[in-house]
Amino acid sequence: MQKLIAPEDRKLAIFFGVLLLTALAIAGYTVASDGGTGALPSSYSAGNSGTKAAFLLLQQTGYSPQRSTDSPEKLSKAGTNATLILADPQVGEERDAESVRQFVRGGGRVVVTGLAGAKIFKHGHTAPGMPHFEWKSYTPSEPSDLTQGIREIVMAPQFYFRSWDAETPFSSENEHPITRFSYGAGQVIWWATSEPMSNAGIREKDNARLLLNCIGNPGRGPVYWDEYFHEGGKTVVGSVMHSPLRWGLLQAALLAAMIGLTYSRRFGPVRESIAPPRLAPMEYVETLAALYRRANASHITVEIVYERFRGMLHRRYSLRTDATVAKVAACIAEHIHDSDVDQIQRTIRRVEDAAGNTYLKEKEATELVHTLHRYWQQLESRSWHQ
Repeated sequence: MQKLIAPEDRKLAIFFGVLLLTALAIAGYTVASDGGTGALPSSYSAGNSGTKAAFLLLQQTGYSPQRSTDSPEKLSKAGTNATLILADPQVGEERDAESVRQFVRGGGRVVVTGLAGAKIFKHGHTAPGMPHFEWKSYTPSEPSDLTQGIREIVMAPQFYFRSWDAETPFSSENEHPITRFSYGAGQVIWWATSEPMSNAGIREKDNARLLLNCIGNPGRGPVYWDEYFHEGGKTVVGSVMHSPLRWGLLQAALLAAMIGLTYSRRFGPVRESIAPPRLAPMEYVETLAALYRRANASHITVEIVYERFRGMLHRRYSLRTDATVAKVAACIAEHIHDSDVDQIQRTIRRVEDAAGNTYLKEKEATELVHTLHRYWQQLESRSWHQ
């Protein structure tokens, strides 16, 4: 039974297979141990920056949140008491942002975080503050439904939303990381950062209570947790290509390409190599003819053709190379039907005289070469019929 893979190819396949498995294991370990640094606060993510814990908290406390992966244009059917959570939305198109604004104007409530979320609404403006690399505590600045049951929250904001008619329920050293303002018939509650609702921050201080206060009572209305803006309207393929899985797919594609190339070289159709023709190209012939013409060497042409003609007679009819003109003419006349031996003898003598005549004219040389060529063709035809 013929082996499918040669021993040397088997070693190569095992090597690349082990390399692929190692790369996939490293990628899997990296994803599993990802702390969520720089990741989007998705409710599907269990990393530090994800918001899966906050989503589960709402489920356990009777809010029944729903993940929203559809376009925000469908929010028009959500009702006036619905709440939409936008955790660091990545807004790509203006029509999507306008759909969110239309939802709030109709009486909805939005809890939005981050600088990108603040840009959706034109009510105020964002201003950079003192960046905090460690979480800082903020206490209630005035009693309200947002500060109810809260003694202290922690986060590390870098931007603040400023507006002359907005409510700022928390503060510290003239920093206001949370703002609430009316927008049409609805409300917008903006957080400077999504850290208080992240998996790492939801358990710190009273951050969990802050999220519940911003949403309101469980019976107020449906709660939608946006995931559409985290995907940016991308397809499943686009999401995979922006994940660490793309490196595994790339390595698998490279391995498949190498296997394909190996198979195609070993099992492709066998074709003969193209040998370059040994005949002189016409450019060479024309160049050589021009050289003979310039050197006035017509006799050399006749000499070369006559030597080849004598060589053919020697090989085919065993005529001696030093045969006389009479014997050459007799040999030719013997094998050419209805030929005149005297005329052939005169022609052969003219050829031999022309071969040594340095003053031979081109016209006469051409005539003699054509005559020898005609004899050659007649001898070839005669031998073929025999």
